[in-house]
Amino acid sequence: MKPLGSIILVLGLIFVAAGDSFLPKPLSTVSKNARTYVNNIFLSFTPDTDFEKPSKQRDAQVEDMEERVQGNRGELIKRP
Repeated sequence: MKPLGSIILVLGLIFVAAGDSFLPKPLSTVSKNARTYVNNIFLSFTPDTDFEKPSKQRDAQVEDMEERVQGNRGELIKRP
């Protein structure tokens, strides 16, 4: 029974990985859809990429700090 399970597993992997390139039309579509489904499952485990680039965040922080420093300098000049 073990060799049969191994053969089925290998054939399934071939079907999902490259079936759309050599199978006839109805099966090639199923193979492509299966591969897309499996890819989406694996991609769901990765973190979302809906974050700004760290350099943009850092630039915003630097600009904010520069505004604060310039504001404080203006106050220091007015005091004397």
